[in-house]
Amino acid sequence: MTCGTLNSSATSAMDTMDYNDAYFTVNFTENETYTDILDLHSLWCELYPQQERIVNIFQTCAFCLIFLLGVTGNCLVIATFALYRRLRLRSTTDIFLFHLALADLLLLLMLPLKVAVTNSHNLPESFQKATRAFHAVNTYSGLLLLACISVDRYMVVVRAQEMLRLRNQIHTVGNLAAAGVWFLAVLLSLPEILFAWYYKRDCRACEQVKMVTKGILIAVFCLTLLIMVGCYTVIARVLCESPTHRRGKQWQRQRTLRLMVVLVLVFLAFQLPYTLVLFLQMARPHCQLMLEYTTCTLAYTRCCLNPILYALVGVRFRKDVSHLLQDAGCPCAPHRSLQTRSSISVSSPPRSTVTGFTPVSPCYSSSDAVHSIKFTFSEIK
Repeated sequence: MTCGTLNSSATSAMDTMDYNDAYFTVNFTENETYTDILDLHSLWCELYPQQERIVNIFQTCAFCLIFLLGVTGNCLVIATFALYRRLRLRSTTDIFLFHLALADLLLLLMLPLKVAVTNSHNLPESFQKATRAFHAVNTYSGLLLLACISVDRYMVVVRAQEMLRLRNQIHTVGNLAAAGVWFLAVLLSLPEILFAWYYKRDCRACEQVKMVTKGILIAVFCLTLLIMVGCYTVIARVLCESPTHRRGKQWQRQRTLRLMVVLVLVFLAFQLPYTLVLFLQMARPHCQLMLEYTTCTLAYTRCCLNPILYALVGVRFRKDVSHLLQDAGCPCAPHRSLQTRSSISVSSPPRSTVTGFTPVSPCYSSSDAVHSIKFTFSEIK
């Protein structure tokens, strides 16, 4: 999500237009003029001062709101892991959710610095390189972790027997997978790390570097989307084919299917528009500025929704958040009873109540280990 922000000193894209381009060699009707085509092109390829002010105000307000909500939500997720789950971070889902919240939090913390780097020409080159590098790493890691969460849910639901055999190595496998995601994110960010100083220069090599970084981001998005759709489709098919004998179990299945659809739709709604704009820019550089600024802001909003969609939908997560607010002395926190206090103690074993979406561990019936598999959704220990 290495999008640009407004720069009042940016040169007009019209200065570098090739007037031999086929775009300007079309046959005009008697009602069309060359000036009309230029005005239409200018609307998307350059911004007038009044347009810059309007978009600057919009982006500033949107980024402030995104920053506050996103930092708050992701800090709550990280705090619940640090304060209430430090001895229970055993499932791969817990590990991936923790790293996803960390990646989104770091990405949002880098947002003010990213804006400063984009709009200033006087910052040290080392600072610009470090800012772009951290921004790129957290962007790629966040997308890849969404794919890992989808694969983890697929393994728990569809490959439950394999996961049961690996239950003693789950913690190690999860940590290795998370470390691999961060390492791969660093590799994917190498073009921005090595050529960060090219972004404010106007040369052929600079455009090639920008095309490479945009192409990598598009590829990572497509890979993540393909994995999410594939895994959730198979999970939905397995859930629909499994028999249900109780109304409560059928309700949980319907809730799980609806939540999976919401996860994919939200990912598409907030990330796909910006990816499409990047694709258009690869075909016609310097254009679609208004679309880029708008869809970039939309893409950052996804970092605010991830804590809600992937963590706070779980009952136990919500309880941990309420306990955190109560321990912090927040007057809006619900009252915690004595029974609730004892149920979250470190010495007490985790419960296996069926509540939400994220599968944590499969529980096999002793009478029929193949045809009666019970799943726990969104408990997220």
